[in-house]
Amino acid sequence: MLAWLYPPDRSSRWVAIDELALVAPDLTSGGLQSTINYLESKKSLVTERLEGQLSVSITTHGMRALEEQLPAFSAKKRQWKGNWQGVFFLEAPAGDNNFRFLRRLLTNVAAVPVSRGMYLYPGELPEKVIFELNSSYVGSVMVVEFAQWVFGDEKEIIGSTLQLGDLVDAYSSISKEIDTLLTVDQTLISFTDQQKLRFSSIYDRLFGALQHDLGVQRAYFPQVENGVDLLFRLQTLSSMG
Repeated sequence: MLAWLYPPDRSSRWVAIDELALVAPDLTSGGLQSTINYLESKKSLVTERLEGQLSVSITTHGMRALEEQLPAFSAKKRQWKGNWQGVFFLEAPAGDNNFRFLRRLLTNVAAVPVSRGMYLYPGELPEKVIFELNSSYVGSVMVVEFAQWVFGDEKEIIGSTLQLGDLVDAYSSISKEIDTLLTVDQTLISFTDQQKLRFSSIYDRLFGALQHDLGVQRAYFPQVENGVDLLFRLQTLSSMG
């Protein structure tokens, strides 16, 4: 839901609740309202009556929450130039036998597991990871930064590890479906029931792909439109702009 509200330029973007129902078709009207109330209580969105319609807009807090959940939305990932930081495990500290906590933390921030003892992260490690390393892993972990691969095919290794080929295939297919959908000279709310079902299906597939997108696809396959830009194209169907 927050993904549909995310604006292309971080400006205010309002969406009518009737339209929002199309990106969450499995929710009843009561379920949708409960979800909106919950997200509003978490300061992730705000509601307002505009043009006679109850509408919602994502907050800056909601944007940050979405960027943590889906790294492809992160501005740093969208501007990533190919530099990596590698985290190498040396000897597990007493407080984290076998590095279980650190592995879970690195997985949660979408670091790339190359082996059990090595993770790669595109760009600079998040502050919460740096904090944990300084607090609990001095002498147990080594971090190295690099921007160039000396040996080994970077595209093949990263592409295989992250299954970028599957992601690119999904985005290419979704892009063609969006092209067809955008030929309809109507706003989303004005769609026929069949067109609305088609939109919901495309959005569901796109959101599913974004959940597996760590934000590096554009650097290795720039010829394929990335998932966030595909979402922004879909948003042009929005009745409130």
